[in-house]
Amino acid sequence: MTDLSKSHHDVLNKILESLGMRTHDIEQCAETDGYRIDFEQNFTVELQQIPESGCRVSARIFSLGKSLQVQDDQLRKAMSIFSEVSSDLPEGVSLAVSDHDNCLRICIEITTNNANLIVSQFNTFVQIAFAYKQTYFKHKNDRS
Repeated sequence: MTDLSKSHHDVLNKILESLGMRTHDIEQCAETDGYRIDFEQNFTVELQQIPESGCRVSARIFSLGKSLQVQDDQLRKAMSIFSEVSSDLPEGVSLAVSDHDNCLRICIEITTNNANLIVSQFNTFVQIAFAYKQTYFKHKNDRS
């Protein structure tokens, strides 16, 4: 393993270390080479090592509906909320539709080698992802 790829593999390990975990302590994702951490019921964060880059961190916001109309409504609502809060989000936070589990995810890539910054970015992301998910469902339920 080169020094560069080893240092980026350390991003994943530093995140897990900050949580008092190692890769063998957490569940591996079925469809990817990532790991999943359940923070509480219905809130899971996935960590995926990105070769030569760092670590992608994502959290599932919701599963997409079966009909295109439902998906369109869900994504419009999610994008509307995201645009309202985007100025308050750290740089690099994005929304993505995941094809491996058909859901909307909020994501960030952590590429620094600074241990304190890695942990800070991860903790901030977890707080933001959880708040975004709660906000989405609050708005969804308010208009039902």
